[in-house]
Amino acid sequence: MNLSKFEWSDILSVGNTDVDGDHKDLLDIYNQLVDFIEAGGNREEFAEILSKMTDYCLNHFKKEEIYMKELAYPDVIKHVRYHHQYIYTVSMYNFDLLGVDPPAPEEIILFLEKWWRNHILTVDVEYEAYKKTVKSTASYR
Repeated sequence: MNLSKFEWSDILSVGNTDVDGDHKDLLDIYNQLVDFIEAGGNREEFAEILSKMTDYCLNHFKKEEIYMKELAYPDVIKHVRYHHQYIYTVSMYNFDLLGVDPPAPEEIILFLEKWWRNHILTVDVEYEAYKKTVKSTASYR
């Protein structure tokens, strides 16, 4: 199976260099997962890299949620739920990887690729557009 890697470009930018920096780091971890699958690595090591991604996501999501609250972003609750669904899904994938009927790593990669593409290009750009509309001075940190 030929898996797609993320190559950073301006198309993936949400218009905030700090948020973009976190997204670049997350996509680097995603690319490590793709490389690992293509190299034929084992499930235990794949689960470790996926855990690394989850840990990074938890930190990123926390910063993003604080930022959206400072913006008084009207869809913050919906966005937080979206984060929770992601963490739950990925955590279950990680748990199931070490079980008796593990998902194929390719299935996980396809989920991650679709989720991150949608999250960056559709969901995150909305709060940055809102920030510009209300001329907020809130900062992502």
